[in-house]
Amino acid sequence: MTWYLLVGHFFIFFANVPDFPLPGWGHASYEVSHSIFLTGLLAALLFLFLLHPKFNEQVGAKVVVFWSITWLGHMVLDALYNHGQGIGIFWPLSDVHLVLPLPWFETLTWPPFTEHNRRVFGIELAFYGTVLVLCLILRRRLYVTDK
Repeated sequence: MTWYLLVGHFFIFFANVPDFPLPGWGHASYEVSHSIFLTGLLAALLFLFLLHPKFNEQVGAKVVVFWSITWLGHMVLDALYNHGQGIGIFWPLSDVHLVLPLPWFETLTWPPFTEHNRRVFGIELAFYGTVLVLCLILRRRLYVTDK
């Protein structure tokens, strides 16, 4: 159980790397931190790191695949927010931004503990919670065999 918690936190950490508050990175620069080309480069570097003999090659490949999925998923979700910037998904080859705004999704503000942020979390919980419940119902119906 501890291993699954550790791995789960690892993927949560990497899913949020695109938003780290670093100079020229994160929400200050959607072109850089949310690019599929940068994601591919970092995935390749992570894969090379995981090729070290102390890592199991099969586990390393799975880590890279799941990490890449979490990062790409983060980028798609960021494109749904209505801040109007979109994400520079094809940077540095193109200035095109992916913008898929849903009007009920808003970004968080500072300071963190405000009525606005509580509303943002509540809307996200309702939306993503509903998606999760629907996925679990679908999974149960597809994979439960009649006995």
